[in-house]
Amino acid sequence: MKKNKIIERLMNPGLVPVIRLDSGEKLNALLNAFLRGGITAAELTMTIPGAVDLLQKAKTVFGDSLLLGMGTVVDKQMAEDAIAAGADFLISPFPVPEVIQTANAGNVTMIAGAFTPYEVFQAHSMGADFVKVFPLNVCGINYLKDLKGPLPQVKFFPTGGITLEQIEKVLSLASGCGVGGALVRQDLIKAENWDALTDLARKFVDEARKVNLSAN
Repeated sequence: MKKNKIIERLMNPGLVPVIRLDSGEKLNALLNAFLRGGITAAELTMTIPGAVDLLQKAKTVFGDSLLLGMGTVVDKQMAEDAIAAGADFLISPFPVPEVIQTANAGNVTMIAGAFTPYEVFQAHSMGADFVKVFPLNVCGINYLKDLKGPLPQVKFFPTGGITLEQIEKVLSLASGCGVGGALVRQDLIKAENWDALTDLARKFVDEARKVNLSAN
């Protein structure tokens, strides 16, 4: 899939579950639950054992129906391995020049993490397609508004403690967001309550669709 199409899909509905698991045993069931709820993209973190192989196998199952990105990518080798496995996008927790360069060289969408205004500027200047303000919950949602003032050219994609009740406000200021524990509920995963996860995903998507992300 072409990069511009991936960028468009990441902004519609603008939600990317941040998936951290102890193993990949329940990954496909979880992804299927999210897909049924209207989620169109998900992030697998490098902290999952065998994350690269899991992403590659999941891509064969879901194809283009679900964008799959690799998160917590902090060096060139990780980036190259993720791209070789078929990652649709890469995510870093902070600006890593070699990761951004590798993504750009491979024409792969890059969401680079940053926190301070200078880090945000650096990530964007190095060629990141989106900048992940992380962790957002440290400074709160209004921090995005403060950043947008001097940095209107940046497409923000924050992560960190975002809840269902905050989705509409966050997406009124950003091009998308990553959602962790509020959506990737470990208690529901442990209980294999996939229907509840689908219903929860649908609630998040409904909130996201209240906002016109193209304006951000």
